[in-house]
Amino acid sequence: MSLSLASWAQEAIDTSSTIVVEKNQEAELAYNKGVELFNSKDYQGAITSFSEAINFKPDFLKAYINRASVYNENGNYPQAVADYTKALGMDPSQGKVYFNRGLCLFYSGENQKSVLDFAEAINKGYNAPEVFYYRGVVEFTMDDYKSAITDFSQAIIFKPDYAYAYNDRGSAKRMMEDYDGAIADYEQAVRINPNLILAYNNIGSVKRKKGDNAGAIASYDLALKWDANYYMAANNRGSANYDLGKYEDAVLDFKRTIKLNPKYTFAYNNLGTAYMKLKQYQEAINAYTKALELDPNFVYAYMNRGAAYEMVRKPLLSCSDWKKALQLGFEPARNYTNECN
Repeated sequence: MSLSLASWAQEAIDTSSTIVVEKNQEAELAYNKGVELFNSKDYQGAITSFSEAINFKPDFLKAYINRASVYNENGNYPQAVADYTKALGMDPSQGKVYFNRGLCLFYSGENQKSVLDFAEAINKGYNAPEVFYYRGVVEFTMDDYKSAITDFSQAIIFKPDYAYAYNDRGSAKRMMEDYDGAIADYEQAVRINPNLILAYNNIGSVKRKKGDNAGAIASYDLALKWDANYYMAANNRGSANYDLGKYEDAVLDFKRTIKLNPKYTFAYNNLGTAYMKLKQYQEAINAYTKALELDPNFVYAYMNRGAAYEMVRKPLLSCSDWKKALQLGFEPARNYTNECN
């Protein structure tokens, strides 16, 4: 994915003890205990304490909000949404609660609802840059790149050093084929945060789109300099070397990718294509076979392995692979199976 998606941990509303009053003393004590447990990352204990507070005081707004935050932290988004909804029923003016519920809806895949919540958060006066950023993320996910650019830009206005917003605006521009604009945003992202390694990889990918494979390799080099275990950058550098006809270098990059992530199917297929260019057909067959072990429905690996089998004079195996690709719905394989018995 081209987006960097900054993490946004929800915090308990109160981090200091509240005043315990005579009325609802048990609820306040349980609530205070929940806050302490939340901040010490004892999430199950926090849920128990906030639930006790709600049992003592069913209209305890802050307890619902904080329990929702804990549910969100645990990835229990339906429960978090339920608690945020309960809180908003008590006080619909809570802009930040709309934002938090919108995040949970986004994480649950309910993009349209999350966009509505982010809009309502803004309407209620919660204009934190993260609201615009995450609405941009959702719009990007929905392929609405123009709206995403508008929201990422708004986030940057509120927070000029928002590296993630620059990176993700660059990705939206890339999808709209504004490659120069994308590179400018990615470069600004790494100027702000040199540790945002994904941005270096993104710069390389856009340069490849522009046909600048040498420039792309330089960007992938930077990504790998910052993180030697960044397998995507190694794979992409291999593809750039392949496009430059540097097949030996491509093989080394794809092997490095596989070493870093032995389950990355595409790297095995890419390795096979590089071996094909070097006329090392058995090695190519081995690479394609490994790709298919990981993904038995990988039609390109079937097509490519069929071509490799043809080069070593094994027509029956070639036809078998091409027929499998056709069976999986890859219609161009029909041109190859026409010559098969």
